[in-house]
Amino acid sequence: MDEKQRQRVIRELNRFLRGRYMGIHQYEYLISHAKEPKVRELLQEFQQHAKLGAQKIAKRIQDLGGQAVDGVGVMGELREWMQTFREPPQNSRDILHDALLGENKYGIHFSHRMVAGDLDEESKRIVDTVLEEDQKRVDQLKKQLQLLPTP
Repeated sequence: MDEKQRQRVIRELNRFLRGRYMGIHQYEYLISHAKEPKVRELLQEFQQHAKLGAQKIAKRIQDLGGQAVDGVGVMGELREWMQTFREPPQNSRDILHDALLGENKYGIHFSHRMVAGDLDEESKRIVDTVLEEDQKRVDQLKKQLQLLPTP
């Protein structure tokens, strides 16, 4: 891989990593509003998985000789600030629905499109592994939502 391509891969992985941090912060927000211990524990478990995925991406960036970002960036901070004006989720169904939306829409679909085609094979393999783990969480969230009584 030439220097230009290596820098492009590092830049794309850092963009992906910022998104991972946004997801981790979203879990923090949802955990703080979860009243049911089972829901809180599930979200804490998912947040830990998201952190492990972020660590894998950060390690790959470092292995490529780059410096991994350590936060969400300006756009992520703006999005988090805007969230403070939104009504927080009131019940377990809303919390799980928000988590599902975040994982499915931003965690998988948006992230996959964002890095598609700009990565070397090893980086692509790592990103695909992280996104597969995201898909497992989406499946678990769907299952948990189905188990809740309908309002």
